[in-house]
Amino acid sequence: MLFAILRSCGTLNAIMLIDVWERLHGYDKWFQTEATIQSSELAEIEIAGLASTRTAQVRPTNPSAVEWRSTCALAWNDAAGHRQTSAFEVSDNSPLFQLYEGQRIAIRYNPTNPGEFYLPGVLKSRVMSGIKWTVVTVLTFAVILFIFLLH
Repeated sequence: MLFAILRSCGTLNAIMLIDVWERLHGYDKWFQTEATIQSSELAEIEIAGLASTRTAQVRPTNPSAVEWRSTCALAWNDAAGHRQTSAFEVSDNSPLFQLYEGQRIAIRYNPTNPGEFYLPGVLKSRVMSGIKWTVVTVLTFAVILFIFLLH
C-alpha cells in the first residue's frame, strides 16, 4: 500500500514524508478552509534534567533544556456555516510559533467531524521537537555513561 501511495505521488526522491503521512491518514481528503487565530500565548517549558558532571546523576529539578512553546486558539466555519474552535501547540522551531491574534491560516478539517482539524506545521513541529529532544537525551546519557566509565 505504501509503495502504491509513493508511486501515485511521483518519484520517491520528490516526496516529503509529510505528504505520505497526509495520504495514509486521509488528511488530503479533508475540507480545506481558512481559520483565524483567536489568541496566542507563549510559555517556557522545561524538557530535560541537568546532568551533574561530578556524580553523573540526573537532577530533573534543575532544568538544562527548556523550550519556548506557543499555544494558539483558532476558529473557522465548516461547510454548514457552523463556527468551530480548537487549539494547537508548537515549539519555537516552527514557523507557526510566530502566529498572533487575527492572522488567518489554511487548515483542513474532517468533514464527518468538523471540530477536528489538521495543520501540517503542527505535525512538523512535533516531529522536529521530538527528534531534537531525543538527540539531547541520547547525548546526555552518553556523557553520563562516559563519565561513569572513566571512574
